[in-house]
Amino acid sequence: MKKHLLCILASAFIISAHSQSLSPTVIASAGGYSSVSGTSLSYTVGELAAVQTFKDSTGRYILTQGFQQPNDIVNGLLDIEKGADGSFSVYPIPAQTIEYYGYEFAEPGKVEVSMYNIAGQRMDYTLSETYDSGKLVHSFDCSSYASGNYILTVKFTASSGQEKVMSKKITLVTK
Repeated sequence: MKKHLLCILASAFIISAHSQSLSPTVIASAGGYSSVSGTSLSYTVGELAAVQTFKDSTGRYILTQGFQQPNDIVNGLLDIEKGADGSFSVYPIPAQTIEYYGYEFAEPGKVEVSMYNIAGQRMDYTLSETYDSGKLVHSFDCSSYASGNYILTVKFTASSGQEKVMSKKITLVTK
């Protein structure tokens, strides 16, 4: 009797375990999917990902191994550590449609943000604002720019008159 009960419970467990299904979902700031001759590639821009997917000959069973670590864009920028003269961070690199940047300084002042192409020519993106305190995060639409490398520069003029200039290289991969 115990053997029959154990067989029934084992069968019920196997059937219920087999009936589960998951839909693969990826949260990413940018990326894409392509398929050529039965081989597929899924990629994300700005997130750490190392995933390999295998299918059997029938296409019925799928095994995915690896990891994908989505990162919250704003959290990554808000976690910048403030140095003695201030901090400046850019995310994601490379960017496809939206670029985020954040900064924080030790004292109040004026902030000017400008973008330059690799030849040093000033692009049409600029931001000028009064800075009081805390970590500030901004974004801009970079989809109208050509793919390539650019320099994002933050010029901070403290209320004491001292100037600090910080620059970050950004890479745009636009469609």
